[in-house]
Amino acid sequence: MEAAVAAGIDGIAADCGGMLTCATCHVFVHEPFASRLPGADGEELAMLAFTATPATPASRLSCQIRLSAELDGLTVELPASQY
Repeated sequence: MEAAVAAGIDGIAADCGGMLTCATCHVFVHEPFASRLPGADGEELAMLAFTATPATPASRLSCQIRLSAELDGLTVELPASQY
């Protein structure tokens, strides 16, 4: 989320600044990267229930994705809307 905001990526609002309270950094992570991420915890899953675009099994909040060398090349799909 921070990298996307710093790069000015449209579509990731990140209104709460990564505090896990708004779900406006919703993204869809597809394979092969989805299986490289740790599972979403209870707080993230609870926030995904309130996304403007319905969550899918590929849904994650980008503020909860910690970038690492293993995720080099990660691409995500943005939802139609964050609001």
